[in-house]
Amino acid sequence: MGEGRNRVATPGRLAGRRVLTAGALVAGLAFAMAAHASSDVPQLIDSPAQPLDQALKQLASQTGLKLSYSSELVAGKSAPAVHGRLAAPQALQQILGASGLQAVKTGDAYLVAQQNVPANTTTDTGSGTLPAITVNDNAASTAAANAVNPPTTIGSKIPLTQREIPQTVTVIPQEQIQQQNMTTLTDAMRATPGVSVVYADSERTNYYARGFPIDTWLLDGVASNQNLASIAPNLAMFDRVEVLRGPDGLMNGFGSPGGSLNLVRKQAPGTFSMNAELYGGTYNEVGGMVDVGGPINAAGTLRGRLVAEADRQDLTQDSTWRRSKNIYGTLEADLTSQTKLQIGASYSETDQKAMWTGTPTYSNYTFLNLPRSTYLGAPWNDNTYDITTAFATLTQKLGGGWSAKLAFNYLENRSSILNGNVSGPIDPITNTGTIGATKWAQDDQQESVDLSVSGPFQLLGRTHQLTVGGSYLHESLRTRNFYCSGGNVFCQSTGSIFSSIPEPAFDGPVSDETKSTSQYGLYANTRISLADPLTLVLGARATWWDYGFTPNPAANYWGDSTQHHHISGRVTPYAGLIYDINRTYSAYVSYTGIFIPQTGTDVSGNLLQPLEGDQYEIGLKGEYFGGQLNTNIALFQLTEKNRALDDPRYPGQGFVVAAGKARARGVELTATGQLTSNWSVFGGYTYTNAQFLDASTNADGFAFQSVAPKHLFKLWTNYRLPGNLNKVSVGGGAYVSSGISATDGVGTVRQGTFATFDLRAAYDINKNLTASVSVTNLFDRHYYDSISSTGSSFWGNPRQLLFKLRMQM
Repeated sequence: MGEGRNRVATPGRLAGRRVLTAGALVAGLAFAMAAHASSDVPQLIDSPAQPLDQALKQLASQTGLKLSYSSELVAGKSAPAVHGRLAAPQALQQILGASGLQAVKTGDAYLVAQQNVPANTTTDTGSGTLPAITVNDNAASTAAANAVNPPTTIGSKIPLTQREIPQTVTVIPQEQIQQQNMTTLTDAMRATPGVSVVYADSERTNYYARGFPIDTWLLDGVASNQNLASIAPNLAMFDRVEVLRGPDGLMNGFGSPGGSLNLVRKQAPGTFSMNAELYGGTYNEVGGMVDVGGPINAAGTLRGRLVAEADRQDLTQDSTWRRSKNIYGTLEADLTSQTKLQIGASYSETDQKAMWTGTPTYSNYTFLNLPRSTYLGAPWNDNTYDITTAFATLTQKLGGGWSAKLAFNYLENRSSILNGNVSGPIDPITNTGTIGATKWAQDDQQESVDLSVSGPFQLLGRTHQLTVGGSYLHESLRTRNFYCSGGNVFCQSTGSIFSSIPEPAFDGPVSDETKSTSQYGLYANTRISLADPLTLVLGARATWWDYGFTPNPAANYWGDSTQHHHISGRVTPYAGLIYDINRTYSAYVSYTGIFIPQTGTDVSGNLLQPLEGDQYEIGLKGEYFGGQLNTNIALFQLTEKNRALDDPRYPGQGFVVAAGKARARGVELTATGQLTSNWSVFGGYTYTNAQFLDASTNADGFAFQSVAPKHLFKLWTNYRLPGNLNKVSVGGGAYVSSGISATDGVGTVRQGTFATFDLRAAYDINKNLTASVSVTNLFDRHYYDSISSTGSSFWGNPRQLLFKLRMQM
């Protein structure tokens, strides 16, 4: 079962494929009918009485209606409650109500401005046709703002603008994903300001921010745990990626200190839509994607969406390659006017032959003097990764602006690894090193449940917001390692790095072990309006944690013992204060606690003390052009103690103690959104000064310099030409990093400062079809993108061209 090329179809794998096949058939039939759906199909609208700006944003988000208006125009105005099954234009008229504003359809958008028709003029609310008006040419587009800076739920359970979150947040929207041809989560994280990507091997990546790991991910706001069985998921099924820097213990329980990321799945749209892509490029890359969705019945109460994607390409090293395929389907049903159910599933498979452990280094801590295309591995290398997910979400309106949400996620990561590799240190004279082979398989199954209730409440004459909830996450991770016989369990030998690597029989002992983790949590978050410009955010989470390690008695080569540990009712606090200086700027300060259990044990077999620490952050956020452009400048200090260190009393024997302490200080500047209606920008600069506060130099297996370069600058911008050239758009990007390095306490492997640049040009053949060409690493810079240790480094991608044809309806 563990072999990459001869995988056994387990019951779990077959069940996952049957679920997805059935879902695909249902969704496919549904979408065939959806092609004839009207764009003005009535939908369930449930908009509470609220500020007009929020009501318009909510309507645009829920229905896909494109709206244009200036924030000054709607400031201080209120919208009445609107409930019922209405076409989006009808709901728009009711929301505008007595505001003194009107809207008119121009093209595929609705523009909102002051009324300029006689007071006795009436409109036919049944037709969805609105009276003509005159609109200021500088009116900002709320639809555009929602597209590039949508309300997020990361760090909260309710949609908030970035300005309402007292921490640094970045959203990678669909527009940026398409323009930069992002395929996996790693592509998105590499484009996220302040985030470093570190390769554990050729396919599995770790993400770091402010020098600390991001190892807890959320799927639509529900936490999942990432580990060695995880690879970066494909982005075809996701609308956007939300990234919060710094700890998020409120929603993630024992959250990772570097930050959290939320993958937002694509929703079934209220009107029919279809997108399709075909692309090809250098390194024999060929791929395509189809994304279709819309209402299934005439009333629009049942909607669906289906996404399918496939890609194949050669990799940088000679004879290496990767193949991937992905399918995702979702159905949404309005069970009542107050109740919505969403279900869905996905299946992804990635198969590759790659130089799994990266490029080794010489014993004098220098890089090998070999071409970037040199393959140092076995011809039989083959690694396969499968990801199956299923989910269900039930949302219930409770009245008075309150709502409840119950969400369930199932996630299974399976990996089958078969590799022969050369590892360092390499003798610089003879080019000899250690030749080894590995064969193992992992099956990681996770179930998550989250229940939350949110709504406004009145106190001392002011309106505040409260969220309370509970969550449960269970994970079972089984790992099986297959070894060689003859006392050489790791199948190792010494030889030339250019020698042929024979495939071992793997006829030795087997190690089979299971790690089981359960986490329960109760959380509460309140946003207290102290005054019109001042909001206090308070939160806390109590978490219960249970961990078990169970070796298979029949395959326990290392003689490991069964373990069980638990932590009860640990509270993680959170506090923030936001002051709205004016309509454009707000200042904030926040505090977040850190508490993370560790599964390592000391020489006596005792569980290490948990990681503890805190983060302080202060910043200034700006919101321009009705929210189309967001900026942020933040100062942070993040401290962590009880980090696992090698026990100096037993050097090299694998025993650890909780004695390490580290701190990161720095500044982040970010800007995301639209500078004008034709010019978008996404990027930022991060300065990080991370250091150990004890005698250690390599406290967690990585020197800080390998995961937190002091200077990191990322930028992507795209501009549509004006006038008669408006069918043409051009884009460009830059990635600049100061030096990265890794040390083992004796020597250091170092990559100096490097910069890469990208270009893109696109042409709209017609309103539905766009052709584009992209060039990444324009000047073909040779550099190591990641140094995972003193013995392993990973090349950055060479110059690549990609031609794409995209259709959207």
